[in-house]
Amino acid sequence: MPKKDIYAVVDLETTQTSQEDGRIIQIAIAFVQNKTIINQFSTMVNPDKPIPRHVTQLTGITNKMVKGAPYFEEMAPTIYNMLQGTTFVAHNVNFDLPFLNNEFTRLGYQPLDVEALDTVTLSQILWPTAPGFRLIDIAQYLGILHTHPHQADSDAATTAELLIAILNRAESLPMVTLQALNDLPLVLPQQTKSVFADALAANRRHPQPLPDYLEIIDGLAIRRFSDPAPLVQDSHAQYPKKAAQKEKLYGDKLSYRKPQAKLMNLVARHYEETLKPNAEGENTLVIEAPTGMGKTLGYTLPYAYLANANQKQVVISVPTITLQHQVVEVINEQLNAVLPFEVRAVSLKGKSHYLNLQSFKRALTVDEGSVALQFIKAQILVWLTETLTGDFDELNLINPQTQFMEKLSQPANNPSGSAFYGHEFSDRQDILAKESQFLVVNHAYLASYAHTLGVKEDAPYLVIDEPQHLPEAVIQQSRRQLNFKRWLNDVEETQNLFTRTDAANIQDILARIPGGRKIKTRFTERLQQLASEIPQLETKLFRRFLLNKKEVLASGIHEFPIDLPDLAQFWVEQGGRVDKIEGAVHDLEQALNDFLNEFSQLKHVFSIEERQALADLRRHLNLISDSAKKINQFQQDLVDFPDASVFWLSQTADQEGQHLRLSGGLLHTVDYFKQRVYPYFVPATFIGATLFTSNKSSYFYDRLNIDRTTAEVHTFPDVFDYETQSEFIMAKDAVSPNDSGYVQYLAHELTDILNDVSENTLILFNSHETLQQVYYQMQNLNAGSKNKLTLLAQGVTGTRGRILKRMQNEQGIVALGANSFWEGIDLPAEQLRLVIMTRLPFDQPDSIPQKAEEAFLQAHGRQPFYQSTLPKAVLRMRQGVGRLIRTPADYGAVVMLDVRLLDKTYGKTIQNMLPDSMPKKSLTSQEIGPELKEFFQHRATDDSTENP
Repeated sequence: MPKKDIYAVVDLETTQTSQEDGRIIQIAIAFVQNKTIINQFSTMVNPDKPIPRHVTQLTGITNKMVKGAPYFEEMAPTIYNMLQGTTFVAHNVNFDLPFLNNEFTRLGYQPLDVEALDTVTLSQILWPTAPGFRLIDIAQYLGILHTHPHQADSDAATTAELLIAILNRAESLPMVTLQALNDLPLVLPQQTKSVFADALAANRRHPQPLPDYLEIIDGLAIRRFSDPAPLVQDSHAQYPKKAAQKEKLYGDKLSYRKPQAKLMNLVARHYEETLKPNAEGENTLVIEAPTGMGKTLGYTLPYAYLANANQKQVVISVPTITLQHQVVEVINEQLNAVLPFEVRAVSLKGKSHYLNLQSFKRALTVDEGSVALQFIKAQILVWLTETLTGDFDELNLINPQTQFMEKLSQPANNPSGSAFYGHEFSDRQDILAKESQFLVVNHAYLASYAHTLGVKEDAPYLVIDEPQHLPEAVIQQSRRQLNFKRWLNDVEETQNLFTRTDAANIQDILARIPGGRKIKTRFTERLQQLASEIPQLETKLFRRFLLNKKEVLASGIHEFPIDLPDLAQFWVEQGGRVDKIEGAVHDLEQALNDFLNEFSQLKHVFSIEERQALADLRRHLNLISDSAKKINQFQQDLVDFPDASVFWLSQTADQEGQHLRLSGGLLHTVDYFKQRVYPYFVPATFIGATLFTSNKSSYFYDRLNIDRTTAEVHTFPDVFDYETQSEFIMAKDAVSPNDSGYVQYLAHELTDILNDVSENTLILFNSHETLQQVYYQMQNLNAGSKNKLTLLAQGVTGTRGRILKRMQNEQGIVALGANSFWEGIDLPAEQLRLVIMTRLPFDQPDSIPQKAEEAFLQAHGRQPFYQSTLPKAVLRMRQGVGRLIRTPADYGAVVMLDVRLLDKTYGKTIQNMLPDSMPKKSLTSQEIGPELKEFFQHRATDDSTENP
């Protein structure tokens, strides 16, 4: 067999990623032929310079290990000859090949002239639902043994196994899928796309039968879907009230837990009699069940019997999509394994979550000029051979464009005339829902589609899990902002795309397509119209609401509330101008469609740079359209929620002048659930780990429109041994958050703590601005260096998701997070041992929504601080503490660096709502680090004793 049929799978470890400054410290090559590793080569390389500390931490390669190794000059002839005539393969080939070629060039060799493949992009296309595409992640997903990540010999061998899996996977795809992949104008690194061409050629030489689980519809290979069989039910099945009955039911599949059993009985007893739906939030069941009690199984088991006996469905609403999947799994796997009758759960989401096959088929014929969008199409083509749901959340897409994904989910204008009629994924979900007892949704879905879930004549049961998040989900879903400066900038930047004279521009593309001149005229005329109308609308807003304001504006942002009737009248007066804007935007969208249709006919004519110019045009036009839609949304809010909305103008004064932002949305949820949710269901069960803010507060009931007088309320005690598993430390000499030295205090105190602690740590902030200031000061102080800790900051070093992933997979991680890090995080055991709260989690006090809420409460005879501000802070505080202890064997500490918890009268209220048995200590800032060190050393000793 000729050498070119040999794949040389290469991995380099280097001192730096820069080709100019970096040097190779290890190189490994695994040779693959006929899908078998036939040979391996590996050597350490002396870089003739020190290895940076972070590289040693990552790879385990020390200066001592390379000291006696050969220099690259000595190995270059051998390596160069070995690679000649092979196909070069690497996991991120655009790093390894150029780096190696740069080293060869430095020594006077010609760069390697070989074909090259990238296993990263191939993995992303062929396994689009994999949780990650780092080598360690994709290897684990495919069950490939990877013994020493970030060492070249192990990485090369693992990548070779991955390459073999890639070749097998590509060849197993249906011919129509391979043909579609080859037809796409895919731009992949080096010659990576040839893998699909080779697989297609092999398939044509030896055609493979289509697997039974697939079918081909209008040129797309998709998973075959069959209507589910009717549920196997047993109307005579009796709910197991007694402990012995439950233990018999569980067998060896579940463990009997007394608190969980009590929860089950509460649910079963409350709904023994069929309760009628009502809009007033009466006769509800409210249960505060702590983390670790098994509440999901605790309420789903009795509800399964209720649904079976009364032939009703159960709607379960949870805060997040992730929790939706977890609840569905508990029902379909754990619950189904023990019940004497069948149960099914299905996750329901809005149609925008599901791929529309007709829209996707149409998208395959359109060349948007975007490399990224063609890549997503390739991933979806493969995904269609796997997915039964068509749910986009299954996919692991890299920075998908929202507008493009929305287009892929849009139903066709004439669905009955589509070849995919009866096969669309949203229709599949409707079919599954009809044959399931449990419909699991998220809070945002419940708020929007409650009327479609419940029918008054045969109302389903309703469980709202973690209901304290439901009002906020409703409010946040309604909030939106129109930034006039950004809107106008998008228009101007789009205009520039038609006038710039660089190498790749829209004008050159239009000059080469039929009807390009007319299309250009349509674009330029409508953009000019928007450039004129948008500033006029902004000026009218200013004159109507801000012209007579007497405040002298300095630089910065200033906010002003707007009277709702005045805003409604303003939109009436500006109706003509708004119609012109919406008409111009609609015409731009039509012009873009015509442009793309013509562009798509001229395949392989345009360069990558020209395609990028077209992608820029699409992106800017989408942004212009999004801004225009917000006007209609604001107007609709005024119609739908005239008494529950808040609107405000933000005026920014800077060197460029003054600019406006219009913001608005729901202010509160008073009567929202009475009108839009409760009438469609049996009185609900509300269950969560942190519902109440004090023993007397009505905050929870008021926000959810619950009739407290008729509610059955139960609070379960903690199940974890907080006395030995945890401690809560309060700094009695902490600097006030209002002090000018506050940021400096936090940076130094946190640095001191990290000198004594080497555990995974989460540091919680209320403000992203403070978070960033503290992070940079901690960097200057070399915080964490003593214990070799890695500092990560939300919005600085990565997103929330990326930071959480590192905490789940690595040790020595210190994460600085705000807002979303206070709740919804599950990091058990060593993934999180220490939570540090920099201040009490009060809402921003001077925001327009906060002021409007205070005014609303005062108008109704209530005290804003005790009826809103403090309860919100207590809930967030409880949720922050709840991030820590997640399992019976877990342990950890919480530190509060806000002295108000000790000094203010409300501090006692907050402390009283923390776990009763959690030890609480008041220490000076200097004492905190040593106390934590002793705590963790003691716990580590206990662990080693209990687990020898």
